[in-house]
Amino acid sequence: MIGLIALAAIAVWLMVTIHLCKRIPDWLGMTRFAKAAQYLLFPVLLLLPIADELIGAWQFKRLCEHEAAVTLSPNWQSVKRAQKASAGPVYLNGYIIQIREWTTKFIDADTGKEFFLSKAFITNGGILFGRLGLGLGTSRSCSPPDEFQIMHMINIDQLLKQGEIK
Repeated sequence: MIGLIALAAIAVWLMVTIHLCKRIPDWLGMTRFAKAAQYLLFPVLLLLPIADELIGAWQFKRLCEHEAAVTLSPNWQSVKRAQKASAGPVYLNGYIIQIREWTTKFIDADTGKEFFLSKAFITNGGILFGRLGLGLGTSRSCSPPDEFQIMHMINIDQLLKQGEIK
């Protein structure tokens, strides 16, 4: 049923796009290059409802490639006791789609200084898929690919256990 509704919506948008492509050059008073304008307008108007999804997906991919990483302080090996200091989601500004950043932080229980930082990102998509629910509640996320290996390498479980003992 959902597939039929989606096909109907696509068909309606296709008809609206064709109608707008024919009318917009007239509304703008174009006589000389009206046909060329119609052909140029068609792909633009056709992709308009999902433009935020396309641009947002590109932005999300670049953000994941550049920012989803684990950062260790230079003196991480001197940490004997750790505590978790993670923060909840932070909504990022400057992106077409809504993106949340989750950080996992561990601090040295003795000095209070951060020695481990990991960033992960989550999005539900743009207007159609995220806010109007056409994505049916799905989300996309990315996290550092080596996060758990690094946690194992620094023996975070043991450091956290030691952090609980006073």
